[in-house]
Amino acid sequence: MVRLAIAGASVPQIAAVTGHSLKDVEAILDAHYLGRDIQLAEAAVLKLEARTRL
Repeated sequence: MVRLAIAGASVPQIAAVTGHSLKDVEAILDAHYLGRDIQLAEAAVLKLEARTRL
């Protein structure tokens, strides 16, 4: 579900794919996705990837 949101899918689109209600999709995204700073997370992953290439 979070991957769909990151890919740009709307809440109704995610609900159609997963079978969850709109309310449940919103609650799950609020708990696991919307509260995060995506740019900060991406920067951390880039650092990790760069470190593991050594």
